[in-house]
Amino acid sequence: RVQTVIDRLGLSHVTDTRVGNEHTRGLSGGERRRVSIGVQLVNAPSVLLLDEPTTGLDSFAAHNLVLLLKKIAGYGVTILLTIHQPRSDMFRLFDGITILSSGELVYSGPARAMVQHFNTLGYPCPLYANPLDHYVDLGTIDYRSESTQLKTSDSVDSLKKSFMESAIHSDTQKQIQYWKSGPRENVVFYRTKANKHEIMRRMIQRLQLNLSRDSSALTMRLSQLFLFGFFMFAFFFRIGSNQNSMQDRVGFLYEISCGPIFIGMFNAIALFPTMRDMHYRESRDGFYNSWMFLCTYIAHVVPFAMLASVIFATFTYWAIGLNPQVVRFVFFYFNSFLLHVAGELIGIGMLGMIGDPTLANSVCALIISISCLLSSGLVRSVESLPTFLHFLSYLMIHKYASELYVVNEYSGLELSCPQKGAPAGEMCIFPKGDIYLEQYYPNAIRNFDRNCAVMWFYTLALFALVIGIFQVRTKVLH
Repeated sequence: RVQTVIDRLGLSHVTDTRVGNEHTRGLSGGERRRVSIGVQLVNAPSVLLLDEPTTGLDSFAAHNLVLLLKKIAGYGVTILLTIHQPRSDMFRLFDGITILSSGELVYSGPARAMVQHFNTLGYPCPLYANPLDHYVDLGTIDYRSESTQLKTSDSVDSLKKSFMESAIHSDTQKQIQYWKSGPRENVVFYRTKANKHEIMRRMIQRLQLNLSRDSSALTMRLSQLFLFGFFMFAFFFRIGSNQNSMQDRVGFLYEISCGPIFIGMFNAIALFPTMRDMHYRESRDGFYNSWMFLCTYIAHVVPFAMLASVIFATFTYWAIGLNPQVVRFVFFYFNSFLLHVAGELIGIGMLGMIGDPTLANSVCALIISISCLLSSGLVRSVESLPTFLHFLSYLMIHKYASELYVVNEYSGLELSCPQKGAPAGEMCIFPKGDIYLEQYYPNAIRNFDRNCAVMWFYTLALFALVIGIFQVRTKVLH
């Protein structure tokens, strides 16, 4: 069907050409307009509504576009369009013409009968004049002065009244009554839909193609998390095993609890709005629904999130010198990956509720900052929070992510103590990491498996919530 539409629109020679924008050269103005019409024709509509399709085109391109629409109408599509200042050679292409003035009919009927109708009213079309321009001007009220306004208003009112009493209007009313109350054929309208898996596969291919063409977006997805990790390395360098390293570890774990989720959110705010707006248009036209779009988008995003998290975790974990056990590194990686994906989902969900990306970014940043401060326990112990804030922390992802990070790093950690004769003031507060856990995260080791499960469940719950938001949003918009 797509190839058929491309052939009918005369776009075969630019099939592999990008549409283009203000920065990238692509299709011409007329070709772009045909592409926008073709997007609608792919869905095999019975009626096609076009609002000023020739606006912004030169006279040659505008004539060719109307000629094309005439050809499409021959395939059984009813086309209704608004047009301003049409060329005289377009007049013969229209089957019916409606002229409005202040929302009321001046004329509505067959194009071939329009000139004769106005002739009978005493308004012949001048020789060599464009009938469409002439009679549109005739039905326009001139507001330049009070006298011209009164004069043209009376003239237009007379035209309206004359049309309402005309045989053309009477015949139209009879046809409407016939189709409303008369016998009808049993017409079955159907639309052939592609397989859902095929639609989703094509959508993923389109996302990948668009990303491959946008080097800045690809670089952004893969490099931001690594650059954040590199800055962490430059700031903390190598974390030792003395008493002072306890504070370094707390600061580092707080930063990596907040960093990946923020970067995921920034990716969504920067890259998703274009996809969102395209989804609204295509879902309105019945191509697919919200859950299919979001599943394909996440399936497209997750591999990049995994790769970016691998690069980030591999460099950061070993360069800074955290617990050298490989299994600890794996837990560190998966925790960072889930936070990164959760941040993207939070950004997508907020963009589903708020149209303005700048406002959505501000709201997301506030929510994530509150979650980091309130529930991580790395700034203030969760156990020492007021009761209502303590219970509120259970609803935030950082409670579970931070507990996984601290157990992963502090469990079994041996720290050196000051030697005898060390300067006054140096104390051995935490000879072992487990002492820190008992004091600030008393149940973290026991809840390790639960927290792992909650992190996966939390991410899936965010995804389900995002689907729900977009399902409601699309219904409201449509």
